[in-house]
Order: sequence, then C-alpha cells, then structure tokens
Amino acid sequence: MEKQKAVEMAYQIATLTYPSDEVLDFLMNLPYERTLELLLILRRSPRPVHSPLNFLRRAVAEEWQTETAPRKISRKAQEMAVQSYMKKGLTREEAEARYNSWHK
Repeated sequence: MEKQKAVEMAYQIATLTYPSDEVLDFLMNLPYERTLELLLILRRSPRPVHSPLNFLRRAVAEEWQTETAPRKISRKAQEMAVQSYMKKGLTREEAEARYNSWHK
C-alpha cells in the first residue's frame, strides 16, 4: 500500500473524518511511524480537537510521545515568559525554545 493511502486510512481511523489537504501534506512529510504515533496521540486526546492541523503541529514542535499527554498551559503566562526572554535579547524562537525546555 502506498504511504499516502495508508496515512489517509490511519487518519480516518483516528478521527472518523477524511484529512484535509493541509493535514495530509503535513503528515506526508513525516516518517510513517511518527505519523501513526501522532494520530494515536490525536485519538487519545481527552478533549475534542477542533483544529487537527494545529494540534499535530504543536505535537511535533513539542515532541509529544504516546506516553505523554498534551498538557494544558496558560497561554498568557507563556507569552509573558517569552516576552521576558525577548527583552533579554533572545529571538522569539529562542525564547519559546527556552520556555518549552523549562516547562516540559
């Protein structure tokens, strides 16, 4: 079975919906095993996922694993911390990376 068809079927099993082109493009750029892992995380989410693409992007960016559940964070506190790091001379990406490394 070709990878795209396998990813489409796995996504349908996980969400009971057909993947959008953006989601499919995003998942096709990942190794197949990681795609399956992300779809399992998506399926096991304790809350409804309204934006699967954003959920998957965050899962990749924060390196979620099947053993770790997504955690709720205060976006306001996160933004304040990132701004604080940026005032110290870091770029936004560096500040977010530093915040994420401290809050794993």
